[in-house]
Amino acid sequence: MNELEWLFRILREHARRRGHSVAQKLRAILGTAEKAAGAEPLPPVRLAMARTSGSSTWSREEIYGDDGR
Repeated sequence: MNELEWLFRILREHARRRGHSVAQKLRAILGTAEKAAGAEPLPPVRLAMARTSGSSTWSREEIYGDDGR
């Protein structure tokens, strides 16, 4: 197991024990580090959908190369 896999396992277990997702735990850790460094918080990311004409026949797996995980 490499260092990144080890770190992710610990993070996942820590989040699970507190009933949080890994993403929630990462946001909390990064927010704490940001405050400790005295940095101004970054604005939230805003996502927008682009409207296109026609329909696509691509699957999620073709786009992301995974099984929808």
